[in-house]
Amino acid sequence: MSQQHDETTLQYDDPEPADDGPEQSAQTESTVDRLLLEDEELLVETRPTWWNWTPHAIGAGLLVLVGLVLGMEGAILGLAAGLVIAGYIWYRRNRVRYLVTDRRIIVSTGLSAKTTTETWMEDIRGLQTKTTAFSRQQGYGSITVSHGVIPQGLSRTTGIKLSGVPNHDDVAATIRQRQSTRKRGDR
Repeated sequence: MSQQHDETTLQYDDPEPADDGPEQSAQTESTVDRLLLEDEELLVETRPTWWNWTPHAIGAGLLVLVGLVLGMEGAILGLAAGLVIAGYIWYRRNRVRYLVTDRRIIVSTGLSAKTTTETWMEDIRGLQTKTTAFSRQQGYGSITVSHGVIPQGLSRTTGIKLSGVPNHDDVAATIRQRQSTRKRGDR
């Protein structure tokens, strides 16, 4: 059973290839294959949702509108600023990939230079989900996993944070299920 929403693929039993185009699909497969261990099953592969950058997009739109009001020079400047912000949004979204396997949670960042942060399912001690009214309405949220109890209030969280995760409730449920299975020893 698979669900696809906002380029997110939740895979439980039968993997279905995401339709990102032949070039993007080949690049995705090779990147993911390099991150997985032998016999490791990929359960979730996603990127932050575009909704994660709504305030940035609104700001870009306002700059373009203000530029149009100010005349030709302002319009050119507003359009240039809007394009820069749009490029920033594209870059920030496409440089992050979240992977949940039957053994690990992996956050891979970077386009040319790659950085990975990962944790083993057995090592997770705390899991926290967070949404706002807007993000809940749009179907995304954040998931934070840690090796200890996640502090509340003014404390900084020391864990892996997956921001802007589409279908975050389903992803969190998948993590909880795999964590339970791995800790029971059912591999």
